[in-house]
Amino acid sequence: MSDDRDDPCAAPAHAGGVDCSAVLLQLWEYLDGELGQERMRAVRTHLALCSKCYPQYDFEKAFLEALADCRCTTCAPTDVRCRVMDALRRAGFTPGQVTAG
Repeated sequence: MSDDRDDPCAAPAHAGGVDCSAVLLQLWEYLDGELGQERMRAVRTHLALCSKCYPQYDFEKAFLEALADCRCTTCAPTDVRCRVMDALRRAGFTPGQVTAG
Protein backbone atom coordinates (compact mmCIF):
# COMPACT_ATOMS: atom_id res chain seq x y z
CA MET A 1 0.00 0.00 0.00
CA SER A 2 1.37 3.45 -0.84
CA ASP A 3 2.05 6.07 1.79
CA ASP A 4 -0.25 9.07 1.27
CA ARG A 5 2.31 11.34 2.93
CA ASP A 6 4.44 11.03 -0.24
CA ASP A 7 1.59 12.32 -2.40
CA PRO A 8 1.15 16.10 -2.05
CA CYS A 9 -2.41 15.82 -3.36
CA ALA A 10 -3.56 12.96 -1.12
CA ALA A 11 -4.74 15.19 1.69
CA PRO A 12 -8.25 16.61 1.32
CA ALA A 13 -8.38 20.25 0.27
CA HIS A 14 -4.68 20.24 -0.62
CA ALA A 15 -4.54 23.22 -2.93
CA GLY A 16 -7.08 26.00 -3.04
CA GLY A 17 -9.49 24.36 -0.60
CA VAL A 18 -10.53 21.60 -3.04
CA ASP A 19 -9.23 18.03 -3.13
CA CYS A 20 -7.93 16.40 -6.31
CA SER A 21 -10.80 13.98 -6.78
CA ALA A 22 -13.34 16.82 -6.67
CA VAL A 23 -11.31 18.87 -9.15
CA LEU A 24 -10.91 15.97 -11.57
CA LEU A 25 -14.64 15.20 -11.41
CA GLN A 26 -15.49 18.82 -12.22
CA LEU A 27 -12.96 19.57 -14.96
CA TRP A 28 -15.46 19.48 -17.83
CA GLU A 29 -17.83 21.82 -15.97
CA TYR A 30 -14.90 24.07 -15.08
CA LEU A 31 -13.72 24.23 -18.69
CA ASP A 32 -17.26 25.00 -19.84
CA GLY A 33 -17.60 27.75 -17.20
CA GLU A 34 -20.57 25.99 -15.62
CA LEU A 35 -19.47 26.13 -11.97
CA GLY A 36 -20.40 28.95 -9.64
CA GLN A 37 -17.98 31.84 -9.27
CA GLU A 38 -16.60 30.64 -5.92
CA ARG A 39 -16.15 27.06 -7.16
CA MET A 40 -14.50 28.29 -10.38
CA ARG A 41 -12.02 30.27 -8.29
CA ALA A 42 -11.32 27.29 -5.99
CA VAL A 43 -10.71 24.93 -8.91
CA ARG A 44 -8.54 27.52 -10.71
CA THR A 45 -6.43 27.94 -7.56
CA HIS A 46 -6.10 24.19 -7.12
CA LEU A 47 -4.99 23.71 -10.72
CA ALA A 48 -2.40 26.47 -10.37
CA LEU A 49 -0.88 24.73 -7.34
CA CYS A 50 -1.33 21.03 -8.08
CA SER A 51 1.15 19.29 -10.36
CA LYS A 52 -0.95 16.10 -10.22
CA CYS A 53 -4.17 17.62 -11.57
CA TYR A 54 -2.79 20.16 -14.02
CA PRO A 55 -1.79 17.62 -16.73
CA GLN A 56 -5.36 16.24 -16.83
CA TYR A 57 -6.72 19.79 -17.06
CA ASP A 58 -4.25 20.58 -19.83
CA PHE A 59 -5.29 17.44 -21.75
CA GLU A 60 -9.02 18.10 -21.44
CA LYS A 61 -8.58 21.75 -22.44
CA ALA A 62 -6.53 20.74 -25.51
CA PHE A 63 -9.19 18.14 -26.40
CA LEU A 64 -11.97 20.75 -26.31
CA GLU A 65 -9.89 23.16 -28.38
CA ALA A 66 -9.17 20.47 -30.98
CA LEU A 67 -12.85 19.57 -31.09
CA ALA A 68 -13.77 23.23 -31.62
CA ASP A 69 -11.26 23.46 -34.47
CA CYS A 70 -13.02 20.58 -36.26
CA ARG A 71 -16.41 22.29 -36.39
CA CYS A 72 -17.82 22.89 -39.80
CA THR A 73 -17.83 26.61 -40.48
CA THR A 74 -19.58 26.55 -43.83
CA CYS A 75 -23.00 25.35 -44.87
CA ALA A 76 -23.66 22.92 -47.64
CA PRO A 77 -23.75 24.49 -51.11
CA THR A 78 -27.06 26.08 -52.08
CA ASP A 79 -27.89 23.42 -54.68
CA VAL A 80 -27.43 20.64 -52.11
CA ARG A 81 -29.65 22.42 -49.56
CA CYS A 82 -32.32 22.94 -52.24
CA ARG A 83 -32.27 19.28 -53.27
CA VAL A 84 -32.60 18.18 -49.64
CA MET A 85 -35.49 20.57 -48.99
CA ASP A 86 -37.22 19.43 -52.22
CA ALA A 87 -36.87 15.80 -51.16
CA LEU A 88 -38.28 16.63 -47.72
CA ARG A 89 -41.24 18.48 -49.27
CA ARG A 90 -41.97 15.52 -51.55
CA ALA A 91 -41.95 13.33 -48.44
CA GLY A 92 -44.57 15.58 -46.83
CA PHE A 93 -42.39 17.86 -44.70
CA THR A 94 -43.41 21.50 -44.56
CA PRO A 95 -40.81 23.93 -43.16
CA GLY A 96 -42.07 25.44 -39.93
CA GLN A 97 -44.52 22.57 -39.48
CA VAL A 98 -45.02 21.51 -35.86
CA THR A 99 -45.74 17.86 -35.29
CA ALA A 100 -47.63 16.56 -32.27
CA GLY A 101 -45.55 14.28 -30.07
